Amino acid sequence: MSQPSPQPAPYAPAGPYSGGPSAAPVAPSAPAAPPAPQQAAPTQVAFPGQVALPPQPQFAPSPQQAAATRQGPLATGFPHYVPPPPSPANHTTLYVGVLVCVLTLLFAVVGFVVVA
Repeated sequence: MSQPSPQPAPYAPAGPYSGGPSAAPVAPSAPAAPPAPQQAAPTQVAFPGQVALPPQPQFAPSPQQAAATRQGPLATGFPHYVPPPPSPANHTTLYVGVLVCVLTLLFAVVGFVVVA
């Protein structure tokens, strides 16, 4: 695969303070016209054989837009379908964390008593 050749970065010409100790101050000249804005570089390089994907939405839809798209039944042919209730909250990490803290404090107290 070939890669695009790097473009040299634009640079500012040396100013009045860029010289060494022998540089004499230069009087400012008349203001020049502002340079023309340069076109932005592409953000992605396409390679041969790549397929262009459709643009993705930038923001999530508002609740009103989401409600407008969900009008009507999601599945047809199941008039008596009742969705299952949500799963209960999983507290396993809470229980394990509390157990680890209690055991750590218990071992610290027992260790302190044994050493003393």
